[in-house]
This record gives sequence, C-alpha cells and structure tokens, in this order.
Amino acid sequence: MLLTEPEIQQVLDKAKAAFPNLNDWEYNNEKNGEYFGFSMWGEFVLNPEELMPRRFFITLDTYEYKWQGCLTVGQHSYLWSSADVGDAHLLDTEGCESLEEAIAVLKAKMVELLAAFCTVL
Repeated sequence: MLLTEPEIQQVLDKAKAAFPNLNDWEYNNEKNGEYFGFSMWGEFVLNPEELMPRRFFITLDTYEYKWQGCLTVGQHSYLWSSADVGDAHLLDTEGCESLEEAIAVLKAKMVELLAAFCTVL
C-alpha cells in the first residue's frame, strides 16, 4: 500500500506522538526490492556519547492493506534485514487493520518483554 502526501504526514504525526522519544523519523513510500510499500521508522540511541552506541528502531509499515509494527536493534526493519547484516528483530506484530492497532499491539508486546526482565520487590 502506498500513501498520499497528506496521509504520510498524518501517519508520521501519529507515530511521533506514540513514540515521542524516538528521533530521525524517515520513510519509504514505494514498492521496490527492499519494501512492500509504505514504511516509516524512528530511532532511539541508547548512550549516544559512546563510541558505538546501541540503536533501537520502531518500524511501522504496510503489507497489502495491513499495518505491521516492529522493534529492532541495529537498523530499521526492511525486507532484507537480518541479524547477519548488523540488526536483529526483537518484536513484531501480525498484520493489523490500522496503524493505531499496530502501535497498540507493538507497545503491549514491548511491555510484556520488559516485564519479563523486571521484578517488583
């Protein structure tokens, strides 16, 4: 699925509001060898003053008429991303009916993941 310019701005605004600590939002709006259609991603750099800081990405993209969300480390998610080339998928969603649903499902999975590493004393 490809988006119009007004739609791109709307979905970017929604993503930025949902993930306000991510920066450097970028997008692709074409079908090619790396993307099935529209894809956008934002970046969070942990300890940016380090020589080689860890970079986490939220990618929200379309496949046919569904939205998907993905949390990766190393680089944003795209068709050929792989742990062999410096990135790893940490979490992703199944196809969702809307961007809002993909964001909500991804956030719930992120909470579940972090809860597995945290304990309340």
